[in-house]
Amino acid sequence: MEKTGFIGYGSMGSMIIKGLLSSNVLRPEKIMLATRTESKLAALRRDYPELEVVHENSEIAQKCKKIFLFVGTGDLKGVIEEINEYLMEDVHIIYISAGLTLDDVGTVFKGKLTKVIPTVTSKIGEGVSLVCHKDVDKEDVEFVENIFSPLGYVKVVDESDLEVATVLTSCVPAFIAVIIRKLAEAGSRRSSFSYEEAEEMVLKTFYGTSKLLYNEKMALEEVVSQVATPGGVTEEGVNLLEGDLPHLFDKLFRISLGKHEVLKGEF
Repeated sequence: MEKTGFIGYGSMGSMIIKGLLSSNVLRPEKIMLATRTESKLAALRRDYPELEVVHENSEIAQKCKKIFLFVGTGDLKGVIEEINEYLMEDVHIIYISAGLTLDDVGTVFKGKLTKVIPTVTSKIGEGVSLVCHKDVDKEDVEFVENIFSPLGYVKVVDESDLEVATVLTSCVPAFIAVIIRKLAEAGSRRSSFSYEEAEEMVLKTFYGTSKLLYNEKMALEEVVSQVATPGGVTEEGVNLLEGDLPHLFDKLFRISLGKHEVLKGEF
């Protein structure tokens, strides 16, 4: 029975593997997994005893034609060089290192490649998984889409746009969390509310706004116009944000995209 191989079980890799198992996209007996820290796998092995854990990455290379590399950017090259001589023919490698282009990885692996950038919100099946392919066929494309669809929306993008898309999807949950935190901190400083109370109010309001936008299909500008009445308090705040945020977000993209260039230089 042909198995799908996974190398690495860090925070993002474990989230994806658990999502695949819980959604029955892959049965545990069809998974072969290797990681440097096997103690991390205790709960997974208990819940899915049919899942095969191996001690050497080369074992996966010798038995799997679909191999997911869930290792850090700095480790990816070494792992590929380690398994290269053991790989079967027509192998398809899927990796999640945002900072490395398909051409970068293509310098050490000449076969079929896919880069996937998931997001932490994939944990609840609401993420956007960004996908870029190189030298794959239709079956490979369908395989990747079937794997990641249960984790949310799969969006295939040109690699030239991937870095910006990564900021918009993979990075944004952290940015939103910081914005919510800073709003709660500011509200708490100017009131008798504790930080926890202020955070809960902002979180519930953010959640409700998201539901309005999606469930009621309201446009962003429609929400603004309904809340920010002319001459009112909200309009003052909106005007401030409209003036200041473009510069802040331009700087945010500049810094984030610059970090991608640094990571590429380290490969």
